[in-house]
Amino acid sequence: MVLKLVNDREIWDSFVDASPYGLLFHKWDYLTITAQHTGYRLLPYGVYKGEELVCLAPLYFKSTHGVKMLFSPPPMQAVIPYQGLVLAKEFDALKLGKKEVVMDLVATDLSAEIDAISPHYFSLVLVPGFTDVRQFLWRGYAPKVHYTYTIDLSRSTEGIWGDFHYKLRNKIRRAEKAGMDLVRSTDISILYTSLAERFSQPDMNIPMVSKRYFEDLFRAYPDHLATYYLYDHEGTLTGAVATQEYRRFLLWMGTPRIEGISANEYLQWLLVQRARARGYQIFENIGANTPELNFFKAKFCSDLGMYMEVCQKDMVGTLAEWAYSSVINKPWLKRRVISHID
Repeated sequence: MVLKLVNDREIWDSFVDASPYGLLFHKWDYLTITAQHTGYRLLPYGVYKGEELVCLAPLYFKSTHGVKMLFSPPPMQAVIPYQGLVLAKEFDALKLGKKEVVMDLVATDLSAEIDAISPHYFSLVLVPGFTDVRQFLWRGYAPKVHYTYTIDLSRSTEGIWGDFHYKLRNKIRRAEKAGMDLVRSTDISILYTSLAERFSQPDMNIPMVSKRYFEDLFRAYPDHLATYYLYDHEGTLTGAVATQEYRRFLLWMGTPRIEGISANEYLQWLLVQRARARGYQIFENIGANTPELNFFKAKFCSDLGMYMEVCQKDMVGTLAEWAYSSVINKPWLKRRVISHID
């Protein structure tokens, strides 16, 4: 096989559209906008078998103060929870032995390129359902396991509703009786303001990603990105979320509980129904790796999906990671050193 850069937007997006592993996070404009706002250099690799493109591997490179970093996705406060490899549409139809041959060749070529770049810190986070990382483990990469909440939308609405905790169902019924209005919008402003207020609190030590980043994404994908605002009968905002609606219905970002009347539970139930009615098979609610969110999200009795990360770091990378989390993990200082923070 041969690893080389793929700089053709049409070839890239056509491959992503055809692959069962391709998500909006992998699309060309999503990658380039992310690189622009994070200050990373995008390396859109493709792995070829002869003339046939069999895998995409978008990587982001940056060198800061002599520390070389290579990521997919770049660290952005879970704005992109996973990215990693995109295998060809034919991959899932292969027998296990042939899958292993393909993965061995992909890992061989990619590892050789990683060795040539020689990053001090490398991380590749794969999409849910792509769990066979043995070829990377055999090459010395360390594994990490992550989780995400999902709801199987192929079931009946009654079946999904019946799995909810009874207290959750009671809250949803009360909100429904109170009269709520759901508005779909491409305007991120209200949601972003609410999130920014939360991230400015003293107990939060992670600053917000730039608003301009989200605005550029929404302009690039008006059919696949949306914000949903829920208002009571007096026009007061009671809940807000952003979604990705491409191949799966992804509950992407949400506001914290709004003071007074909060209807986040009802908002999510409306979106579950909307996603099912539009033919989506999976409703995903990221956040299963954040303990303070689990109590709320688990009440929906979602299934627990798993996704894998493979990483590698040397002593310099380990020290840089410690310094980032322990020394400069303060909003005022991060804004000085990280380009994608307002």
